Amino acid sequence: MDEKTSRLIEYTVEALLVTWLGYLFLYQNYLLYRWHRGLPLPSRSPFILIGVILGILFFWYEWNKFEKELARRKEAASEPAIPVVSRSSNPEAEAGSPEEPSERTPETTESEEATR
Repeated sequence: MDEKTSRLIEYTVEALLVTWLGYLFLYQNYLLYRWHRGLPLPSRSPFILIGVILGILFFWYEWNKFEKELARRKEAASEPAIPVVSRSSNPEAEAGSPEEPSERTPETTESEEATR
C-alpha cells in the first residue's frame, strides 16, 4: 500500500470521528442551553448536517495539506542534492594552490610567506 492510499484511509477515519464528535458536541450544547424538561426533543437532522459539513471541511483541509507536502517532495527530488561549484568561480582561491582557503591554517600561511 503506497503512502497516498494509507493517508486517504487515515484522513477518512479522522474525518468520520470529527463528524461524529461535532454532531455530539453541537446537539448536546443545544440541549443543554435551549431545551427544557417537558418539551419534545428537537430534530437531530440539522446537527447531523452540520457535523457532516465539519467532517468534509476537515478532510478537505488535511488532504490539501498532504497534496502540498507531496508537491514539495517532488520539487525537492527534482533539484540536485549537492550543488556543483567549480574552483574557478572562487575568487579567493590562488591559481597554483591546491588547498581551499578555508582549509588553510595559520601555520601553512606562515610557511607559504616564508618561502616567497
